[in-house]
Amino acid sequence: MKIVSPFFLTLLLSVTSSAALLTTEGTAEKVEKASVFPSASATIDGAATKMTSIGTGLRQKKLVFVSFKVYVAQLFVSNPESFKKNEAEALGSLKDQKAVAIQLHFLRGVDGPDVQKSFVQSLEKNKVDTKSEPIKQFLDAVNKGGKAVDGKTLTILGVKLKDESEVIYYENSNGEVSEIKGAAGLISGIFSIWLGTPVDDEVATLKKSLLK
Repeated sequence: MKIVSPFFLTLLLSVTSSAALLTTEGTAEKVEKASVFPSASATIDGAATKMTSIGTGLRQKKLVFVSFKVYVAQLFVSNPESFKKNEAEALGSLKDQKAVAIQLHFLRGVDGPDVQKSFVQSLEKNKVDTKSEPIKQFLDAVNKGGKAVDGKTLTILGVKLKDESEVIYYENSNGEVSEIKGAAGLISGIFSIWLGTPVDDEVATLKKSLLK
């Protein structure tokens, strides 16, 4: 899949967030060191939209013969009844979601450029055009967002607007939010990092866990 929208207005806004993108709800459970919740809400079009947790998974990274725990990922969707919890259809079923989010609970510190590099590798694996303006803006936000801090989260929220355009919100470890606007397909492009073709065996394991 390639996302190309040369004439579509794209905009990147960086602001300091006074509130988290997601407000978690319910009783937390521990996965590794991370606290994960059964549901959350996001403010969309001025109203709170409830989002349901689909699953969690551990992202590990193998270096030589040693595997390191990097983060616990948790996936939320606004319409769980229309989400396909199988590896072949999960990514495509995002078209039926008003909103989708993934929270990455980091178990070790990772520099922004290294987070960006890992995302680029997954996007290229899924044939997403990393030179298209919205994707470039997203990757720039990840790089400039700074270090993913041990014990804190990165949050990526995708929202479909009434005019069928799409917005990605990226919240770094400091609670700063970047907004990236693009055409239809932007959300599935970004979320192919976790729900598309896995870039390595560890991401394949993560994907299976998210959809279990």
